[in-house]
Amino acid sequence: MTEKERAVKPITQKRLQNIALYYLGRYESSAENLRRLLERRILRAERKGAAVPPEARTWIDSIIKEMLRQGYVDDGRFARSLAEKYRKAGKSQNYIRQKLTLAGVASDVQDETLSENTDDEDAELNAALLLVKKRKLGCFRREEDRALFRKKDLAVLARAGFSYQTAVKALGDSERGEDENVWD
Repeated sequence: MTEKERAVKPITQKRLQNIALYYLGRYESSAENLRRLLERRILRAERKGAAVPPEARTWIDSIIKEMLRQGYVDDGRFARSLAEKYRKAGKSQNYIRQKLTLAGVASDVQDETLSENTDDEDAELNAALLLVKKRKLGCFRREEDRALFRKKDLAVLARAGFSYQTAVKALGDSERGEDENVWD
């Protein structure tokens, strides 16, 4: 039976709640991310011709309030887990903040979450060093290739959200001063 031949299930409050619970059972989520998920499900059902009552969008608000009340959704917990995941991957504070913003986490929750890691003065440098090690950049390259790939290594760190100074420190000193005109 193809997808078009299958009967489309109508959208009900119970169905939306089950969708939310199933998703939250598998993934950590912010309230805004869950809202977007449920809205996409409603739109998908509308495209397929399912019966979508006009009050479906208000059901989303009540479902999210209930999930927040029961503790299934916690923006702070979500922000901490996402930040930890990206810190272990060697991502910068800027990168983490951008991902949290995209997930709909409020800026005050972002500030609180990211300030937990700023106790360590070298947190950004440590994250950059982790990325350098994982990607085998800088001093982890063969010695004859280091100067050749210096600009590319700096670009990798810049795309990861690190400042120029942090990137230069993480890659180590360049023997021949390649960093002087790196952006020319």
